[in-house]
Amino acid sequence: MTSHFDAIIIGQGLAGTALAWTWKWSGARVLVLDRETTVTASKIAAGLITPITGQKLVTTWRHMELWPAAVAFYRRFEAETGTSVFRQPSMVRLFADEGEVAIFERRRAAGAFDGLINQPVPLVDNEWFFAERGGCEMCPGGQLDIPAYLKTSRAHFAREGGYLPTDVDVSREIEFTAAGVRLQGLGVSANAIFFCQGFDTRDNPWFRDVQFKPAKGEILTLRIPGLAEHRVIHRGIWLAPVGSELFRAGSTYNWNCLDIQPTSAARDEIAGQLREFLRLPIEVVSHQAAVRPIHRNQYPVIGRHPLQSRLGYFNGLGSKGSLHAPFFARQLVSYWNGETSIDPDVDLNRKTKWHGNLHTRPLPDDPRATPPIHVERPRKRSLTDQAQDAVREVLQTGDTAIDATTGNGHDTQFLAERVGTQGLVFGFDIQSAALEKTKLRLADAKLPNVVLINQNHNQLKTLIPPGLRGGIAAVMFNLGYLPGGDRSIVTHPESTRTAITAATEILRPGGLVTILAYTGHGGGANEAEVVESVLKSLSTTEFEVTQIESQPGRTPGPRLFLVKRRQ
Repeated sequence: MTSHFDAIIIGQGLAGTALAWTWKWSGARVLVLDRETTVTASKIAAGLITPITGQKLVTTWRHMELWPAAVAFYRRFEAETGTSVFRQPSMVRLFADEGEVAIFERRRAAGAFDGLINQPVPLVDNEWFFAERGGCEMCPGGQLDIPAYLKTSRAHFAREGGYLPTDVDVSREIEFTAAGVRLQGLGVSANAIFFCQGFDTRDNPWFRDVQFKPAKGEILTLRIPGLAEHRVIHRGIWLAPVGSELFRAGSTYNWNCLDIQPTSAARDEIAGQLREFLRLPIEVVSHQAAVRPIHRNQYPVIGRHPLQSRLGYFNGLGSKGSLHAPFFARQLVSYWNGETSIDPDVDLNRKTKWHGNLHTRPLPDDPRATPPIHVERPRKRSLTDQAQDAVREVLQTGDTAIDATTGNGHDTQFLAERVGTQGLVFGFDIQSAALEKTKLRLADAKLPNVVLINQNHNQLKTLIPPGLRGGIAAVMFNLGYLPGGDRSIVTHPESTRTAITAATEILRPGGLVTILAYTGHGGGANEAEVVESVLKSLSTTEFEVTQIESQPGRTPGPRLFLVKRRQ
Protein backbone atom coordinates (compact mmCIF):
# COMPACT_ATOMS: atom_id res chain seq x y z
CA MET A 1 0.00 0.00 0.00
CA THR A 2 1.31 3.47 -0.93
CA SER A 3 1.53 6.17 1.77
CA HIS A 4 0.52 9.58 0.43
CA PHE A 5 1.95 12.94 1.48
CA ASP A 6 1.26 16.50 0.44
CA ALA A 7 4.96 17.13 -0.14
CA ILE A 8 8.10 15.00 -0.34
CA ILE A 9 11.32 16.90 0.29
CA ILE A 10 14.63 15.41 -0.83
CA GLY A 11 17.52 16.79 1.20
CA GLN A 12 17.62 17.80 4.88
CA GLY A 13 19.98 20.74 4.83
CA LEU A 14 19.01 24.31 5.65
CA ALA A 15 16.79 24.63 2.58
CA GLY A 16 15.02 21.28 2.95
CA THR A 17 14.47 21.66 6.68
CA ALA A 18 13.05 25.19 6.37
CA LEU A 19 10.77 24.00 3.59
CA ALA A 20 9.61 20.99 5.64
CA TRP A 21 8.67 23.12 8.64
CA THR A 22 6.96 25.70 6.45
CA TRP A 23 4.84 23.05 4.74
CA LYS A 24 4.05 21.47 8.12
CA TRP A 25 2.96 24.81 9.58
CA SER A 26 0.67 25.30 6.57
CA GLY A 27 -1.13 22.09 7.55
CA ALA A 28 0.52 19.80 5.00
CA ARG A 29 1.67 16.23 5.60
CA VAL A 30 5.40 16.13 4.82
CA LEU A 31 7.97 13.40 4.19
CA VAL A 32 11.68 14.27 4.26
CA LEU A 33 14.18 11.97 2.52
CA ASP A 34 17.89 12.39 3.17
CA ARG A 35 21.08 10.50 2.27
CA GLU A 36 22.54 11.39 5.68
CA THR A 37 25.86 12.36 4.21
CA THR A 38 28.31 13.01 7.04
CA VAL A 39 29.74 16.25 5.63
CA THR A 40 27.61 18.87 3.90
CA ALA A 41 27.78 22.65 3.67
CA SER A 42 24.80 22.97 6.03
CA LYS A 43 26.26 20.63 8.64
CA ILE A 44 29.55 22.49 9.00
CA ALA A 45 28.32 26.05 8.44
CA ALA A 46 28.61 28.57 11.26
CA GLY A 47 25.03 29.80 10.84
CA LEU A 48 25.94 33.50 11.03
CA ILE A 49 23.60 36.32 10.00
CA THR A 50 25.49 39.57 9.55
CA PRO A 51 23.82 42.91 8.68
CA ILE A 52 26.91 44.42 7.01
CA THR A 53 29.18 42.30 4.88
CA GLY A 54 32.06 42.17 2.43
CA GLN A 55 35.17 44.22 1.81
CA LYS A 56 33.01 47.06 0.49
CA LEU A 57 30.97 47.14 3.71
CA VAL A 58 27.56 46.81 2.07
CA THR A 59 24.35 46.02 3.90
CA THR A 60 23.42 42.38 3.44
CA TRP A 61 21.05 41.83 0.52
CA ARG A 62 17.45 42.51 1.65
CA HIS A 63 18.47 42.21 5.29
CA MET A 64 15.65 44.38 6.64
CA GLU A 65 13.10 42.14 4.91
CA LEU A 66 14.70 38.74 5.52
CA TRP A 67 15.84 39.29 9.12
CA PRO A 68 12.37 39.51 10.76
CA ALA A 69 11.27 36.39 8.87
CA ALA A 70 14.33 34.48 10.12
CA VAL A 71 13.85 35.54 13.75
CA ALA A 72 10.14 34.63 13.70
CA PHE A 73 10.86 31.25 12.09
CA TYR A 74 13.58 30.19 14.54
CA ARG A 75 11.64 31.40 17.60
CA ARG A 76 8.60 29.41 16.47
CA PHE A 77 10.83 26.37 15.92
CA GLU A 78 12.28 26.71 19.43
CA ALA A 79 8.83 27.08 20.98
CA GLU A 80 7.51 23.99 19.22
CA THR A 81 10.53 21.76 19.91
CA GLY A 82 11.52 23.05 23.34
CA THR A 83 15.08 23.73 22.22
CA SER A 84 17.38 26.73 22.05
CA VAL A 85 19.22 26.94 18.72
CA PHE A 86 19.24 30.64 17.80
CA ARG A 87 20.91 33.55 19.51
CA GLN A 88 21.26 37.21 18.56
CA PRO A 89 24.79 38.28 19.46
CA SER A 90 26.30 41.61 18.55
CA MET A 91 29.02 41.40 15.93
CA VAL A 92 32.19 43.42 15.72
CA ARG A 93 33.70 44.52 12.42
CA LEU A 94 37.39 45.44 12.71
CA PHE A 95 38.77 47.48 9.83
CA ALA A 96 41.66 45.89 7.96
CA ASP A 97 43.04 49.00 6.24
CA GLU A 98 42.51 52.70 5.61
CA GLY A 99 40.43 51.91 2.54
CA GLU A 100 37.81 50.18 4.68
CA VAL A 101 37.82 53.09 7.11
CA ALA A 102 37.14 55.51 4.24
CA ILE A 103 34.33 53.37 2.81
CA PHE A 104 32.74 53.03 6.24
CA GLU A 105 32.80 56.76 6.97
CA ARG A 106 31.37 57.58 3.55
CA ARG A 107 28.50 55.07 3.89
CA ARG A 108 27.77 56.06 7.49
CA ALA A 109 27.53 59.71 6.50
CA ALA A 110 25.04 58.75 3.80
CA GLY A 111 22.87 56.96 6.38
CA ALA A 112 23.46 53.47 4.98
CA PHE A 113 24.07 52.01 8.45
CA ASP A 114 21.32 53.75 10.39
CA GLY A 115 19.94 51.34 12.99
CA LEU A 116 22.61 48.72 12.25
CA ILE A 117 25.72 49.88 14.16
CA ASN A 118 26.92 50.97 17.59
CA GLN A 119 30.26 52.51 18.60
CA PRO A 120 31.02 51.11 22.10
CA VAL A 121 34.10 52.36 23.91
CA PRO A 122 36.29 50.44 24.00
CA LEU A 123 35.26 48.49 20.92
CA VAL A 124 37.21 45.36 21.96
CA ASP A 125 39.56 44.28 24.74
CA ASN A 126 43.01 45.33 23.60
CA GLU A 127 44.59 42.46 25.53
CA TRP A 128 42.80 40.08 23.16
CA PHE A 129 42.65 41.91 19.83
CA PHE A 130 44.56 44.29 17.60
CA ALA A 131 42.18 47.11 16.60
CA GLU A 132 44.46 49.95 15.59
CA ARG A 133 42.15 51.13 12.77
CA GLY A 134 38.98 50.83 14.81
CA GLY A 135 35.72 49.35 13.64
CA CYS A 136 32.09 49.14 14.66
CA GLU A 137 29.65 46.89 16.43
CA MET A 138 26.90 45.53 14.17
CA CYS A 139 23.47 44.74 15.56
CA PRO A 140 21.34 42.87 15.46
CA GLY A 141 23.16 39.77 14.32
CA GLY A 142 22.21 36.13 14.42
CA GLN A 143 23.85 32.79 15.00
CA LEU A 144 22.01 29.52 14.35
CA ASP A 145 23.33 26.29 15.88
CA ILE A 146 22.81 24.43 12.62
CA PRO A 147 23.81 20.92 13.77
CA ALA A 148 21.35 21.11 16.69
CA TYR A 149 18.65 22.59 14.45
CA LEU A 150 19.02 19.82 11.86
CA LYS A 151 19.24 17.04 14.45
CA THR A 152 16.16 18.27 16.30
CA SER A 153 14.22 18.61 13.04
CA ARG A 154 15.19 15.12 11.91
CA ALA A 155 14.04 13.61 15.21
CA HIS A 156 10.78 15.55 15.13
CA PHE A 157 9.77 14.46 11.63
CA ALA A 158 10.91 10.89 12.33
CA ARG A 159 8.58 10.70 15.35
CA GLU A 160 5.72 11.80 13.13
CA GLY A 161 6.53 9.26 10.41
CA GLY A 162 7.80 12.02 8.16
CA TYR A 163 11.48 11.15 7.77
CA LEU A 164 13.35 8.39 5.93
CA PRO A 165 17.14 8.00 5.63
CA THR A 166 17.50 6.91 2.01
CA ASP A 167 19.20 7.70 -1.28
CA VAL A 168 16.74 8.15 -4.15
CA ASP A 169 17.81 7.61 -7.76
CA VAL A 170 15.83 10.57 -9.06
CA SER A 171 16.52 9.69 -12.70
CA ARG A 172 14.79 6.30 -12.42
CA GLU A 173 12.56 6.09 -9.36
CA ILE A 174 10.18 9.01 -9.96
CA GLU A 175 6.87 7.94 -11.52
CA PHE A 176 4.34 10.56 -12.58
CA THR A 177 0.64 9.90 -12.17
CA ALA A 178 -2.49 11.87 -12.87
CA ALA A 179 -2.74 12.66 -9.15
CA GLY A 180 0.88 13.44 -8.35
CA VAL A 181 4.25 11.75 -8.08
CA ARG A 182 5.18 8.31 -6.81
CA LEU A 183 8.46 6.83 -5.59
CA GLN A 184 7.64 3.23 -6.35
CA GLY A 185 10.65 1.71 -4.58
CA LEU A 186 9.71 3.38 -1.29
CA GLY A 187 5.97 2.89 -1.57
CA VAL A 188 5.23 6.60 -1.13
CA SER A 189 3.51 9.24 -3.22
CA ALA A 190 2.89 12.97 -2.96
CA ASN A 191 1.27 15.91 -4.66
CA ALA A 192 4.77 17.22 -5.38
CA ILE A 193 8.46 16.53 -4.79
CA PHE A 194 10.90 19.30 -3.84
CA PHE A 195 14.63 19.00 -4.44
CA CYS A 196 16.79 20.66 -1.78
CA GLN A 197 20.01 18.74 -2.36
CA GLY A 198 22.72 21.37 -2.04
CA PHE A 199 25.86 20.56 -4.03
CA ASP A 200 24.46 17.09 -4.77
CA THR A 201 22.08 18.79 -7.20
CA ARG A 202 24.84 18.50 -9.82
CA ASP A 203 23.81 14.85 -10.22
CA ASN A 204 20.09 15.63 -10.57
CA PRO A 205 19.12 15.14 -14.25
CA TRP A 206 15.92 17.15 -13.85
CA PHE A 207 17.74 20.36 -12.97
CA ARG A 208 21.14 20.00 -14.60
CA ASP A 209 20.77 23.33 -16.42
CA VAL A 210 20.65 25.33 -13.19
CA GLN A 211 23.95 27.17 -13.26
CA PHE A 212 26.04 27.12 -10.13
CA LYS A 213 29.39 28.52 -9.16
CA PRO A 214 30.08 26.30 -6.14
CA ALA A 215 32.88 27.10 -3.72
CA LYS A 216 34.70 24.90 -1.26
CA GLY A 217 34.87 26.35 2.22
CA GLU A 218 37.02 25.27 5.16
CA ILE A 219 36.43 26.01 8.85
CA LEU A 220 38.54 25.49 11.97
CA THR A 221 37.34 24.75 15.48
CA LEU A 222 39.78 26.30 17.95
CA ARG A 223 40.58 26.38 21.63
CA ILE A 224 41.77 29.85 22.62
CA PRO A 225 42.74 29.89 26.32
CA GLY A 226 41.98 33.21 28.01
CA LEU A 227 39.53 34.50 25.38
CA ALA A 228 36.10 35.25 26.84
CA GLU A 229 34.61 37.23 23.93
CA HIS A 230 30.90 36.45 23.44
CA ARG A 231 30.46 38.48 20.25
CA VAL A 232 31.35 37.39 16.74
CA ILE A 233 34.46 39.13 15.40
CA HIS A 234 34.89 39.89 11.68
CA ARG A 235 38.08 40.99 9.94
CA GLY A 236 38.55 39.27 6.59
CA ILE A 237 37.37 36.07 8.28
CA TRP A 238 35.06 35.56 11.24
CA LEU A 239 35.69 34.22 14.74
CA ALA A 240 32.56 32.92 16.48
CA PRO A 241 32.21 31.56 20.05
CA VAL A 242 30.70 28.09 20.45
CA GLY A 243 31.60 27.26 24.06
CA SER A 244 33.93 28.03 26.92
CA GLU A 245 37.20 29.05 25.22
CA LEU A 246 35.99 27.22 22.08
CA PHE A 247 35.56 29.12 18.82
CA ARG A 248 35.04 28.46 15.14
CA ALA A 249 36.92 30.45 12.51
CA GLY A 250 36.60 30.71 8.76
CA SER A 251 35.84 30.54 6.05
CA THR A 252 37.87 30.11 2.89
CA TYR A 253 36.60 30.16 -0.71
CA ASN A 254 38.06 27.80 -3.29
CA TRP A 255 36.30 27.85 -6.66
CA ASN A 256 38.46 25.23 -8.35
CA CYS A 257 38.88 22.25 -6.01
CA LEU A 258 35.40 21.01 -5.11
CA ASP A 259 36.09 18.14 -2.75
CA ILE A 260 35.51 17.89 1.00
CA GLN A 261 39.09 17.23 2.04
CA PRO A 262 40.58 19.74 4.51
CA THR A 263 43.83 21.26 3.26
CA SER A 264 46.89 22.58 5.02
CA ALA A 265 46.80 25.64 2.75
CA ALA A 266 43.36 26.66 4.01
CA ARG A 267 44.36 25.95 7.61
CA ASP A 268 47.39 28.21 7.21
CA GLU A 269 45.27 30.88 5.51
CA ILE A 270 42.77 31.03 8.37
CA ALA A 271 45.48 30.94 11.02
CA GLY A 272 47.38 33.69 9.20
CA GLN A 273 44.34 35.97 9.08
CA LEU A 274 43.64 35.32 12.76
CA ARG A 275 47.15 36.45 13.67
CA GLU A 276 46.40 39.83 12.07
CA PHE A 277 43.84 40.70 14.74
CA LEU A 278 44.09 38.09 17.55
CA ARG A 279 46.80 38.48 20.19
CA LEU A 280 46.27 35.09 21.86
CA PRO A 281 47.68 31.69 20.80
CA ILE A 282 45.30 29.15 19.24
CA GLU A 283 44.97 25.37 19.32
CA VAL A 284 43.24 23.68 16.38
CA VAL A 285 40.67 21.18 17.66
CA SER A 286 39.18 20.15 14.34
CA HIS A 287 39.22 21.10 10.65
CA GLN A 288 36.27 20.62 8.24
CA ALA A 289 35.56 21.31 4.58
CA ALA A 290 32.44 21.23 2.40
CA VAL A 291 31.15 22.70 -0.86
CA ARG A 292 28.69 25.61 -0.82
CA PRO A 293 25.96 25.39 -3.49
CA ILE A 294 26.27 29.00 -4.67
CA HIS A 295 24.11 29.95 -7.65
CA ARG A 296 25.61 32.02 -10.46
CA ASN A 297 23.48 35.03 -9.47
CA GLN A 298 24.67 34.74 -5.82
CA TYR A 299 21.09 34.38 -4.52
CA PRO A 300 18.89 31.36 -3.74
CA VAL A 301 16.87 29.73 -6.52
CA ILE A 302 13.29 28.53 -6.06
CA GLY A 303 10.53 27.44 -8.39
CA ARG A 304 8.87 24.75 -10.45
CA HIS A 305 10.34 22.57 -13.20
CA PRO A 306 9.38 24.17 -16.56
CA LEU A 307 7.73 21.01 -17.91
CA GLN A 308 7.04 18.75 -14.95
CA SER A 309 4.75 20.78 -12.72
CA ARG A 310 4.99 18.28 -9.85
CA LEU A 311 8.70 18.99 -9.31
CA GLY A 312 9.84 21.89 -7.13
CA TYR A 313 13.30 23.27 -6.44
CA PHE A 314 14.94 25.17 -3.56
CA ASN A 315 18.71 25.53 -3.60
CA GLY A 316 21.68 27.89 -3.81
CA LEU A 317 21.60 29.28 -0.27
CA GLY A 318 25.37 29.75 -0.31
CA SER A 319 27.00 31.21 2.78
CA LYS A 320 23.88 33.04 4.04
CA GLY A 321 21.52 30.09 4.32
CA SER A 322 20.43 30.82 7.89
CA LEU A 323 19.08 34.19 6.74
CA HIS A 324 17.66 33.14 3.37
CA ALA A 325 16.04 29.79 4.14
CA PRO A 326 12.98 30.85 6.23
CA PHE A 327 11.86 33.71 3.98
CA PHE A 328 12.20 31.88 0.66
CA ALA A 329 10.78 28.64 2.01
CA ARG A 330 7.64 30.60 2.85
CA GLN A 331 7.62 32.24 -0.57
CA LEU A 332 7.91 28.88 -2.33
CA VAL A 333 5.04 27.37 -0.33
CA SER A 334 2.87 30.45 -0.95
CA TYR A 335 3.64 30.27 -4.67
CA TRP A 336 2.82 26.56 -4.76
CA ASN A 337 -0.52 27.26 -3.10
CA GLY A 338 -1.33 29.96 -5.64
CA GLU A 339 -1.11 32.80 -3.11
CA THR A 340 1.81 34.77 -4.54
CA SER A 341 4.38 34.90 -7.32
CA ILE A 342 8.12 34.21 -7.06
CA ASP A 343 10.49 37.09 -6.59
CA PRO A 344 12.31 37.69 -9.93
CA ASP A 345 15.68 37.74 -8.12
CA VAL A 346 15.30 34.07 -7.16
CA ASP A 347 12.93 32.69 -9.80
CA LEU A 348 14.28 29.37 -11.09
CA ASN A 349 12.91 29.87 -14.58
CA ARG A 350 14.07 33.46 -14.90
CA LYS A 351 17.58 32.52 -13.81
CA THR A 352 17.95 29.30 -15.83
CA LYS A 353 18.42 28.79 -19.58
CA TRP A 354 17.04 25.37 -20.30
CA HIS A 355 18.93 23.64 -23.09
CA GLY A 356 16.87 20.63 -23.97
CA ASN A 357 18.23 18.23 -21.34
CA LEU A 358 15.15 18.56 -19.16
CA HIS A 359 14.95 14.80 -18.58
CA THR A 360 11.25 14.96 -19.17
CA ARG A 361 8.73 12.17 -19.39
CA PRO A 362 5.13 12.90 -20.38
CA LEU A 363 2.84 13.75 -17.49
CA PRO A 364 -0.71 12.47 -18.01
CA ASP A 365 -2.60 15.56 -16.85
CA ASP A 366 -0.12 18.27 -17.77
CA PRO A 367 -0.61 19.76 -21.26
CA ARG A 368 2.81 21.40 -21.09
CA ALA A 369 4.60 18.06 -20.85
CA THR A 370 6.55 17.33 -24.01
CA PRO A 371 9.20 14.84 -25.10
CA PRO A 372 12.84 15.77 -24.43
CA ILE A 373 14.26 18.59 -26.56
CA HIS A 374 17.40 17.70 -28.49
CA VAL A 375 18.57 21.12 -29.72
CA GLU A 376 21.57 22.58 -27.86
CA ARG A 377 21.80 26.37 -27.79
CA PRO A 378 24.93 28.32 -26.80
CA ARG A 379 25.45 28.94 -23.08
CA LYS A 380 27.25 31.78 -21.42
CA ARG A 381 29.40 29.36 -19.44
CA SER A 382 32.86 28.67 -20.85
CA LEU A 383 33.20 25.66 -23.12
CA THR A 384 35.64 24.14 -20.62
CA ASP A 385 32.98 24.33 -17.90
CA GLN A 386 30.37 22.90 -20.24
CA ALA A 387 32.63 19.98 -21.12
CA GLN A 388 33.07 19.16 -17.45
CA ASP A 389 29.34 19.59 -16.83
CA ALA A 390 28.61 17.04 -19.54
CA VAL A 391 31.12 14.60 -18.11
CA ARG A 392 29.63 14.95 -14.61
CA GLU A 393 26.41 13.52 -15.98
CA VAL A 394 28.01 10.22 -16.98
CA LEU A 395 31.07 9.78 -14.77
CA GLN A 396 30.59 8.07 -11.42
CA THR A 397 32.73 6.96 -8.49
CA GLY A 398 34.78 3.89 -9.46
CA ASP A 399 34.72 4.60 -13.22
CA THR A 400 37.69 4.73 -15.58
CA ALA A 401 38.33 7.89 -17.61
CA ILE A 402 40.99 9.31 -19.94
CA ASP A 403 42.41 12.80 -20.32
CA ALA A 404 43.80 12.55 -23.84
CA THR A 405 45.63 15.90 -23.61
CA THR A 406 46.62 16.60 -20.01
CA GLY A 407 48.09 20.05 -20.59
CA ASN A 408 48.33 21.73 -17.20
CA GLY A 409 46.24 19.02 -15.58
CA HIS A 410 42.94 20.78 -14.94
CA ASP A 411 40.79 18.14 -16.63
CA THR A 412 42.98 15.36 -15.24
CA GLN A 413 42.36 16.58 -11.70
CA PHE A 414 38.64 16.98 -12.40
CA LEU A 415 38.38 13.40 -13.68
CA ALA A 416 40.40 11.99 -10.78
CA GLU A 417 38.24 13.76 -8.20
CA ARG A 418 35.11 12.60 -9.96
CA VAL A 419 35.98 8.88 -10.09
CA GLY A 420 37.39 8.85 -6.56
CA THR A 421 40.00 6.57 -5.08
CA GLN A 422 38.18 3.49 -6.38
CA GLY A 423 38.34 4.75 -9.97
CA LEU A 424 41.21 5.23 -12.41
CA VAL A 425 42.31 7.99 -14.81
CA PHE A 426 44.83 7.77 -17.65
CA GLY A 427 46.48 11.01 -18.75
CA PHE A 428 48.27 11.36 -22.08
CA ASP A 429 50.55 14.13 -23.27
CA ILE A 430 53.45 14.24 -25.68
CA GLN A 431 55.19 16.99 -23.67
CA SER A 432 57.02 16.00 -20.53
CA ALA A 433 56.61 19.59 -19.24
CA ALA A 434 52.85 19.13 -19.29
CA LEU A 435 53.07 15.87 -17.39
CA GLU A 436 55.32 17.43 -14.75
CA LYS A 437 52.82 20.23 -14.17
CA THR A 438 50.02 17.72 -13.99
CA LYS A 439 51.97 15.54 -11.58
CA LEU A 440 52.49 18.49 -9.21
CA ARG A 441 48.81 19.43 -9.40
CA LEU A 442 47.77 15.88 -8.57
CA ALA A 443 50.24 15.67 -5.70
CA ASP A 444 48.92 18.92 -4.19
CA ALA A 445 45.38 17.56 -4.44
CA LYS A 446 46.45 14.16 -3.03
CA LEU A 447 45.07 12.24 -6.03
CA PRO A 448 47.04 9.01 -6.52
CA ASN A 449 44.54 7.36 -8.88
CA VAL A 450 46.09 8.66 -12.13
CA VAL A 451 48.46 6.97 -14.59
CA LEU A 452 50.38 9.56 -16.65
CA ILE A 453 51.68 8.44 -20.05
CA ASN A 454 54.24 10.43 -22.04
CA GLN A 455 52.85 9.45 -25.46
CA ASN A 456 50.82 10.92 -28.30
CA HIS A 457 47.08 10.53 -27.77
CA ASN A 458 46.86 8.54 -30.99
CA GLN A 459 48.29 5.65 -28.94
CA LEU A 460 45.56 5.64 -26.33
CA LYS A 461 43.81 2.52 -27.60
CA THR A 462 46.96 0.43 -27.69
CA LEU A 463 48.23 1.67 -24.32
CA ILE A 464 44.99 1.17 -22.39
CA PRO A 465 44.86 -2.34 -20.82
CA PRO A 466 42.75 -4.67 -23.01
CA GLY A 467 40.41 -5.47 -20.14
CA LEU A 468 39.34 -1.80 -19.93
CA ARG A 469 38.56 -1.32 -23.60
CA GLY A 470 34.85 -0.94 -24.09
CA GLY A 471 34.47 0.13 -20.46
CA ILE A 472 35.79 3.72 -20.52
CA ALA A 473 33.22 6.15 -19.12
CA ALA A 474 34.68 9.42 -20.42
CA VAL A 475 37.48 10.72 -22.63
CA MET A 476 38.35 14.43 -22.73
CA PHE A 477 40.31 16.20 -25.49
CA ASN A 478 41.55 19.79 -25.25
CA LEU A 479 43.23 20.39 -28.61
CA GLY A 480 45.85 22.97 -29.57
CA TYR A 481 48.93 24.02 -27.60
CA LEU A 482 49.91 23.85 -23.94
CA PRO A 483 48.75 27.06 -22.21
CA GLY A 484 51.84 28.87 -20.99
CA GLY A 485 54.07 26.46 -22.96
CA ASP A 486 55.68 26.30 -26.39
CA ARG A 487 52.99 27.38 -28.87
CA SER A 488 54.82 25.74 -31.75
CA ILE A 489 53.98 22.34 -30.25
CA VAL A 490 50.35 21.64 -31.08
CA THR A 491 48.09 18.67 -31.64
CA HIS A 492 47.91 17.59 -35.29
CA PRO A 493 44.85 16.72 -37.38
CA GLU A 494 45.83 13.19 -38.34
CA SER A 495 46.90 12.08 -34.89
CA THR A 496 43.72 13.68 -33.55
CA ARG A 497 41.69 11.74 -36.13
CA THR A 498 43.24 8.48 -34.94
CA ALA A 499 42.78 9.37 -31.27
CA ILE A 500 39.12 10.33 -31.56
CA THR A 501 38.33 7.20 -33.52
CA ALA A 502 40.08 5.11 -30.87
CA ALA A 503 38.24 6.94 -28.07
CA THR A 504 34.85 6.12 -29.58
CA GLU A 505 35.85 2.48 -29.95
CA ILE A 506 36.84 1.98 -26.31
CA LEU A 507 33.89 3.96 -24.90
CA ARG A 508 31.24 2.11 -22.91
CA PRO A 509 27.51 2.42 -23.66
CA GLY A 510 26.36 5.70 -22.15
CA GLY A 511 29.94 7.00 -22.10
CA LEU A 512 31.02 10.40 -23.38
CA VAL A 513 33.87 11.91 -25.42
CA THR A 514 34.37 15.69 -25.18
CA ILE A 515 36.51 17.49 -27.76
CA LEU A 516 37.38 21.16 -27.34
CA ALA A 517 38.84 22.48 -30.60
CA TYR A 518 40.45 25.91 -30.92
CA THR A 519 40.43 27.42 -34.40
CA GLY A 520 42.38 30.61 -33.76
CA HIS A 521 45.93 29.21 -33.96
CA GLY A 522 47.82 27.98 -37.01
CA GLY A 523 46.32 24.68 -38.14
CA GLY A 524 43.48 24.93 -35.63
CA ALA A 525 40.74 25.48 -38.21
CA ASN A 526 41.94 22.50 -40.24
CA GLU A 527 42.02 20.32 -37.13
CA ALA A 528 38.44 21.35 -36.23
CA GLU A 529 37.35 20.36 -39.74
CA VAL A 530 38.98 16.96 -39.28
CA VAL A 531 37.14 16.53 -35.98
CA GLU A 532 33.84 17.32 -37.70
CA SER A 533 34.68 14.87 -40.49
CA VAL A 534 35.40 12.05 -38.03
CA LEU A 535 32.23 12.70 -36.07
CA LYS A 536 30.06 12.84 -39.20
CA SER A 537 31.29 9.37 -40.08
CA LEU A 538 29.98 7.89 -36.83
CA SER A 539 26.85 5.79 -36.87
CA THR A 540 23.87 7.88 -35.75
CA THR A 541 22.25 4.79 -34.30
CA GLU A 542 25.26 4.23 -32.07
CA PHE A 543 26.38 7.79 -31.24
CA GLU A 544 24.73 11.13 -30.48
CA VAL A 545 26.84 14.16 -31.42
CA THR A 546 26.31 17.74 -30.19
CA GLN A 547 28.33 20.78 -31.28
CA ILE A 548 28.45 23.97 -29.20
CA GLU A 549 30.12 27.17 -30.40
CA SER A 550 31.44 29.78 -28.00
CA GLN A 551 30.84 32.57 -30.53
CA PRO A 552 27.95 31.48 -32.74
CA GLY A 553 28.15 32.92 -36.23
CA ARG A 554 31.70 34.18 -35.76
CA THR A 555 34.91 32.70 -37.11
CA PRO A 556 37.33 31.77 -35.71
CA GLY A 557 35.90 30.59 -32.43
CA PRO A 558 36.40 27.58 -30.14
CA ARG A 559 34.00 24.67 -30.59
CA LEU A 560 32.98 21.95 -28.18
CA PHE A 561 31.91 18.56 -29.49
CA LEU A 562 30.07 16.11 -27.23
CA VAL A 563 29.97 12.51 -28.44
CA LYS A 564 27.79 10.17 -26.42
CA ARG A 565 27.56 6.44 -27.07
CA ARG A 566 23.92 5.44 -26.94
CA GLN A 567 22.87 2.93 -24.30
